[in-house]
Amino acid sequence: MNAAAARVVFLGPSLDANEAATRLEARYLPPIRRGDLPQVIAEGTRSIGIIDGEFGQSLAVSVMEICAGLRQGIRIWGAASMGALRAAECQSVGMVGVGWIFQQYAGGHLRNDDEVALLFSSHDLRAITIPLVNIRWALQLAIEEGVLSKSSAAALIPLARSVRFKARRHEVLLEAASGSAWYSGMRTLVEFMRQNPLRTDRKRLDALLLLDAVHESAPTDPIHASP
Repeated sequence: MNAAAARVVFLGPSLDANEAATRLEARYLPPIRRGDLPQVIAEGTRSIGIIDGEFGQSLAVSVMEICAGLRQGIRIWGAASMGALRAAECQSVGMVGVGWIFQQYAGGHLRNDDEVALLFSSHDLRAITIPLVNIRWALQLAIEEGVLSKSSAAALIPLARSVRFKARRHEVLLEAASGSAWYSGMRTLVEFMRQNPLRTDRKRLDALLLLDAVHESAPTDPIHASP
């Protein structure tokens, strides 16, 4: 089996599949749903990267499915979105978590699924709204670069969270802050994100890290997990 057939990556709005293909030779599938994992394993896949997955539209990939795959010696990585969530839950049994978002969940700094939730196009899987984790990352960068103070950044998180993930766009964030003491800070944040779209897209950055991790690992060398 060649490298592309031996590797599967479940990918959606976190990273364009065409860009991903230039980084890693693999078979790219849409966001993972329950039942997808055992199916690709049955087809002979030995290395699996989970980046994006469905939450509300379909049943999510389960911890039990991942554990079953790991017990078969399948290598499974997770990052950025659904992958980061499941990697934080399954790292003790052999799933490999990659990236900042995974670290936030694994360290207990983030707990809720809605941190990575967003609205995306069913046609081309393009992200339409902004996940809260990207806002958190952008705020961290803005603090480090002296664009925003820590107190301003701390006040903007509840404002951003108050906007439903299906509506969380730049203009809606500004509307949510309108008339408040934090409008200026939100405007600064939005401008910072617009000026630095790649640097502030933490999901994309973590997706790229996962592809690199899979690339650096031999696709047929399994991780053996305890039952």
